[in-house]
Amino acid sequence: MSYVNALLCLSSLLYAGFAFSAAPSSNEPLSFSQGTKKQLWRYDEGIEKGKELVLKGKVLSKQARLLVRIDHPKSHHYFSRFNHEQLLSQGQFTVRLDLDSLKTGHKFAFSADQIRRLYYAAIDGDIQLLDAHISSKPTAPSQLVGWDFGSQKTGAWGFYGVTPGSRWEDIGGIGLTKPNDVPLRGNLRQRNRPYHDALIRDGFEGIQSVTLPLKNGLWRVRLWTSDIGEWEYLPHPLKRKVVINEQTVLAQDLNADQWQEKYYFNQPDLGGSLASSTIEPHQNNSPKRMADPFWDSFMINRGNPIDAVVKVENEQLHITLESDVPAGTFLSAVIATPWNEASENIMARFDQLRKDAFIEQWPILPSPYQWQDHSNIALFGNDTTWVAHSEQIEFKIEFDQAYGHLLSHTLPITDAIWLKEKRILGRVGGQERALTERVYLEAFDPQHTEAKTGDIWYLFAKIKKAKTQSTSRIGQHSSSIGALTFSYGSLQHTFAHLPIHLPRSPVPVGIYMDYAPHLSWFSTDLAIEQSQCDYRFLQRLGVSGVAPALPTPSTKPESIKAFKKAIQAPLMAGLQAPFPAYTPLKRMVNQPLHEQISVLQALKQSHPYTLWSLADEPGLFIDMDEKLNQLNTQLADFLPTLRRYAQLNHGEHSTLVSQYSDVLINQGYGLNKASFEALKQANVRYYLYNLPNLRYASGLYLWRSKAGGFWQWHGRMPTAHPFDPTDGREDDVQFFLPKKNSCDYPTIRADLINMRTGINDLRWLSWLSQNANHDIHFAILHHELEQIIALDFSKKTIFNKEINAIIEKIKKLAQTMPLDR
Repeated sequence: MSYVNALLCLSSLLYAGFAFSAAPSSNEPLSFSQGTKKQLWRYDEGIEKGKELVLKGKVLSKQARLLVRIDHPKSHHYFSRFNHEQLLSQGQFTVRLDLDSLKTGHKFAFSADQIRRLYYAAIDGDIQLLDAHISSKPTAPSQLVGWDFGSQKTGAWGFYGVTPGSRWEDIGGIGLTKPNDVPLRGNLRQRNRPYHDALIRDGFEGIQSVTLPLKNGLWRVRLWTSDIGEWEYLPHPLKRKVVINEQTVLAQDLNADQWQEKYYFNQPDLGGSLASSTIEPHQNNSPKRMADPFWDSFMINRGNPIDAVVKVENEQLHITLESDVPAGTFLSAVIATPWNEASENIMARFDQLRKDAFIEQWPILPSPYQWQDHSNIALFGNDTTWVAHSEQIEFKIEFDQAYGHLLSHTLPITDAIWLKEKRILGRVGGQERALTERVYLEAFDPQHTEAKTGDIWYLFAKIKKAKTQSTSRIGQHSSSIGALTFSYGSLQHTFAHLPIHLPRSPVPVGIYMDYAPHLSWFSTDLAIEQSQCDYRFLQRLGVSGVAPALPTPSTKPESIKAFKKAIQAPLMAGLQAPFPAYTPLKRMVNQPLHEQISVLQALKQSHPYTLWSLADEPGLFIDMDEKLNQLNTQLADFLPTLRRYAQLNHGEHSTLVSQYSDVLINQGYGLNKASFEALKQANVRYYLYNLPNLRYASGLYLWRSKAGGFWQWHGRMPTAHPFDPTDGREDDVQFFLPKKNSCDYPTIRADLINMRTGINDLRWLSWLSQNANHDIHFAILHHELEQIIALDFSKKTIFNKEINAIIEKIKKLAQTMPLDR
């Protein structure tokens, strides 16, 4: 659901014929009419703390969405209420909402006793509500004692809450030997992350020691010792030591490579995938089948739990933490149970409770998106492929038997990239609390990889002219038979060669990039080296542009030199200008004006091919907008030739365009004839950014719009851990997955291939345009395509089959041309 639609839905609830019920006392069912789609419950005196709202039901459609809205006495619009939308997959569901952790859209927290109204609405799909009630929040097994570190005096799962001001008696110490010091010592800094698991989403770093009350005896203990992280940050202490009652339970001394391997490249084993399963994706057990291994192999280890058996002799569990950085002295929770034959079962029961809660909160939906359906992939060995010199081609190779290793090939190609599918879980949408499969393509060396029965390989390459001795004739055109020779057989494919050298992309089309976070934390040089590898790979893949990774320049000569090298790196890799400088001026905005101008003057050689961002979707951050507006005005006066650009995503931003030399716009701004004509009249260069359907946006629509380029968000922006889509406020956005040896064999998101296909379409359309002035047949087809492709992006009616047909039309016309065009 779009943001606007959500607002309309929420604002209309009071007037939409809600069934009304008086609220019962806690732990009793909430009354509602069978078959209801909307329900309101009123609480004149609020709800006692320690409760949660539980909704149970069944989704009868393939998927659905429900809304829960909770009002406090001063709620009067969307941002003054708690709003929760939940996507659901087909089958049974349970939704639980903690009524002690409510925040409005403006992040104002309010307590359960301030609740006045609860609203439920089925806003999409067919939902059958079966049960609704307010109940006490779930608790851990009674044999477990636990402490939850954070700002709350009451911890998750019924554990004791530990705050800097906690007294011994507050955390279970009544009747037990009291220490001489305060329970929690250190230079404490609270961390509270937007994470679904209340036990480990918050805690304190900078802890020197903590003393917890515990009866004498042997105890099975678990500590969660790592901050979950947020945005592009995951804490990365290399040296850590944890001691419990003089027993060392962790002594970690890693280098950067070891830390990355253990804590950053670790990823879940999904145990198969929805796509490869014989089970229909919408059946109830299919998401469960993926959720189990996702939790068991990965999610259970978030927060880096440490297990130990320790002896308590003075009724105190004394924990000390040591590290060379504050992030290495972090605790979010501690649990303990007496060490005996039942202790492992008790721990396992608690693990199961956490797992069940996760599966309830994060339903896994089948993905509606199949990347191959937005490309132009040919099945290797099937029919004849017509190709032009330098054209980008895409093959799917299916192995019906074991072929072994690739020994050699005689294909008329260069820049070959071999890939296989890899599947991970990601969010359905940016901030959705639901997961789905996401397909990546992992590069590999075919000479060191066995082709087994049932395997599927993908080959992406560029066509080169076939050798004369290997060609035959199809009509008046040459053809060649290319072969892949394996250990146990060979496969062949026929290529028909058009007498055409396809032009390069007329404009840059690519992605936003930044330095890989996991490298930047440890080595600037390695991060720069990786960015250069990324550029070379993108160019080899067929992507033509990039918004590059850039440092923040200063007046220091070495800083100027580093920036020049960074802005020239994509150019040296063969990518096309201009290059949007998305972050530098925003980071420099608080520097004195004379320093900013001095830096930009020192970089004047790069001005012709650099776009400097001075507005980023205005209206989100008012203070930053004002500072950037002022800087933009000053730079327009002092450096009038500087290419200053704005990213605009609302129609109301049209009043700002005259302040900039260039603008990046998307469908939120309005992609249509009126917008483009207004920008031309204002003498403002325009480009496209962040659009759906990458093939269409990168190819047909870009050609039709006459925009100067197109960039899509983002190459390397994991929220915290790159394989945990549930951490942070939003999904991980990463066309490149982090991995060891990423320079040699990167793993890319599959829809980057859709962009590549669109760029190839753009090149064919450019070739058509070049010839339309010289040949009536080209001119007729050119005019026909201008009529078919709508200038209004919102009215797109051309789908992948139609795009393939358009490219085939151009190739058919090319087959009539005897000369090299």
